[in-house]
Amino acid sequence: MGVEKNIVAIELGSSAIRAIIGQKRPDGTLQVVGYERETAPDSIHKGVVYNIDKTIQAIAAVIKRIEERQKVFVNQVYVGISGQSLRTVPNTVRRQLDVKVAISEEIIEGLKDENLNQVYPGCEILDTVPQEFRVGAHLTNEPVGIMADRIEGFYKNIIARKTLQENIKRCLQGANLEMAGVFISPLLLSGYLLTDPEKRSGCALVDFGADTTTVAIYEKNILRHLVVLPLGGNNITNDIASIFHIEHEEAENLKRTYGSAYTEESDLQESRTINISNDRHIDERRLLAIIEARQQEILDNVWEQVKVYSDRLLSGIIFTGGASNIRHLEKAFEAYHHFDKVKTRIMPTSVDYSTNLKLDPQANTLATLMAMLRRGDDECTDEKPVEPDLFEGKQKEDPTFVGNTPAGGDGTVRTPRSGEADAPDTAEPTEPEAPKEPKKPSAWGRFWRGVKEAAEGLVDDK
Repeated sequence: MGVEKNIVAIELGSSAIRAIIGQKRPDGTLQVVGYERETAPDSIHKGVVYNIDKTIQAIAAVIKRIEERQKVFVNQVYVGISGQSLRTVPNTVRRQLDVKVAISEEIIEGLKDENLNQVYPGCEILDTVPQEFRVGAHLTNEPVGIMADRIEGFYKNIIARKTLQENIKRCLQGANLEMAGVFISPLLLSGYLLTDPEKRSGCALVDFGADTTTVAIYEKNILRHLVVLPLGGNNITNDIASIFHIEHEEAENLKRTYGSAYTEESDLQESRTINISNDRHIDERRLLAIIEARQQEILDNVWEQVKVYSDRLLSGIIFTGGASNIRHLEKAFEAYHHFDKVKTRIMPTSVDYSTNLKLDPQANTLATLMAMLRRGDDECTDEKPVEPDLFEGKQKEDPTFVGNTPAGGDGTVRTPRSGEADAPDTAEPTEPEAPKEPKKPSAWGRFWRGVKEAAEGLVDDK
């Protein structure tokens, strides 16, 4: 019979560092019981750890709040890897055989190992995705058993800078946490949000985040392309803040309140003004023009990654992520690139939430965390370790303590009764005390002794 497990996951985002804890039941169902968020400016840039110390502090802060509110001790967490350097790189491995033989599993494994030995300066291979195999003159996904004297394996290696994973490990170690598991966030998110029919028929998942936009393209249920673009919703906010000379937070509020990815001319016939801080006013048309210009640039970059596969994406382009909540995003993509198979995907609702959590279960910002909770399977909490007693095995330095611990070993300190001699601290013999010299009589004592003797003499004479 199974038991409930506490699964803890952390997402290192550019806008904030988030932690979530869920209880996974023996039947596989999941209940989210805690969520914490810590804004950490300048700790993560473009999905990459920028400041080690600030990131450690933010991770420690969210984990501490989870521990205090859930009455648990977190000793390990699941974490996702993303970031600007994450991408797929194609590679081909060829092998010429001496004679025609039936392709075996050993040959396929040999091709895979040779592919993994491919060196990318400054980068490491996080995972590899086989595409197809050319056996003789035919392409196939199942080459085992086919007779041939030549085989080619086509792979997409998922690579990233070596420092990407190393810095995440350093941050977790700095926060006294073990790594329960590492996931490639875009692949994890695709498995959570996309259906098998969508991946078979062809689709592109576009995760529109704060500092980055990730594009993952699937066809025939195989990952064909993955790239992280260094553009996101914060680029729009920064443009507003810079042009109108306002704080980042106020610019973010303007974007959320009035922002639109695409606006029809007919909707802007009346010019309106918007009140901002210090009794200033800005023109709504100008604000919308700034937002749409940067939004178009981001969508143009997405299209550059997608257009090669556009005629094979029968299930279209699916947007997700916090920045995808902007109005008329689908209309903008269709207007700019004449591609009408566009939709926005909200998070599935097949998860229970604790009643004391004030969360939107379908908020796009939680999708990656939820995907990690669903994939995690190791218990992430434990009993809080007992700190060692500094005085264990030693006599406590208590000014009120008298005597020794009794031989029974029950730890009770015995206090001697009044008038009872103190027991010696050691078994070593003590040196005998030197004899006391008689005290010399004082002058006053000699005077009174003379008076007493004279009185006694008078009594005897009588």
